[in-house]
Amino acid sequence: MGKKMMLMGDKDIVATALDDIENADIVSIMSSDNQELYTMEAKEDIPFGNKIALRNIEKGERIIKYNVPVGECIKNIEKGRLVHVHNVKSQRVDIPKAFKEEIIKQMNINTEV
Repeated sequence: MGKKMMLMGDKDIVATALDDIENADIVSIMSSDNQELYTMEAKEDIPFGNKIALRNIEKGERIIKYNVPVGECIKNIEKGRLVHVHNVKSQRVDIPKAFKEEIIKQMNINTEV
């Protein structure tokens, strides 16, 4: 078995990287009891601890993790892409624009997709 991502709730539309994922990697989506549910292809690099879209997510949709909304999608996100500050607004913390820009810069996130 290769690289893994963890699904935390059965209603979640994102999973969390348990490895550093590279573009085009085929990753295993694991249940919280460590059972492989299915595999999918990553569409970009996803660093350890970050989220991947498990399906296409439309602008305005809520991001569900742990079976609860954690943010709002601010631009369409294709299945397999990184879900982070460049495409999601947190429902818990209003991250200042300068901080978002620094996160994007340090993580070398492609904001064109």
